[in-house]
Amino acid sequence: MLSEWRNRHRGETVWVVGASAAWDHLDPAFFDGKVCVALNSVTARFGLTDAYTVSQYWQMEQELRDGGWDGWVFAPHETSEYGQPEPEVERHPRTVTLKLPPRNRDLEPFPTHGWPDDDSRLLWGYTTLHPALYLAWFLGAASIVTVAADHGIWDGKVNPDGYYPEGESTQQDLFAMWAKRTDALAAELRRRGTNVYSLIPAVNLNLEGLAFRGPRANIG
Repeated sequence: MLSEWRNRHRGETVWVVGASAAWDHLDPAFFDGKVCVALNSVTARFGLTDAYTVSQYWQMEQELRDGGWDGWVFAPHETSEYGQPEPEVERHPRTVTLKLPPRNRDLEPFPTHGWPDDDSRLLWGYTTLHPALYLAWFLGAASIVTVAADHGIWDGKVNPDGYYPEGESTQQDLFAMWAKRTDALAAELRRRGTNVYSLIPAVNLNLEGLAFRGPRANIG
């Protein structure tokens, strides 16, 4: 049950890892020994064997298991219903079944409108980054650092090579909306006592010659 994970990593830094093309400039070994929450298939794609996977899609858990992934996965079940208790079903022993929110999750103000009032579910949002950030906070993180979760385009690419089937990518037209709400969620997490930062794969303001394009954001 999700409630068993409350404060599992109290006081630690939790890294929330997305699937942007920043991965073209990252070494997966950087995350060795770190507590990581990764979005969707990032764990399997980059071999983050000790990371927690979070997904808003039950199909993702099935896809990972069919591919032999044995790590922890937080995801709903295909029989889950909005606003109802999580179904009691047999699943992989390292799968945490998530309760879906009421269907009015998109009402403003986000995230305070849909903030869970108990330990039975995660905060759901407009991108899997939002429940991933919430899970990092739920685990008791003193600080959260996002990596490759920048709602942007690096050197003309949205995702790293091989992440999606050819011709598919994260929906660029949603970046501005996602970034606005990610800002709001980061502000709420800070209000609740957790530091939130974002790490990019460059050490100077010229991005070491890399080209980045994305909406204005203020995560940290």
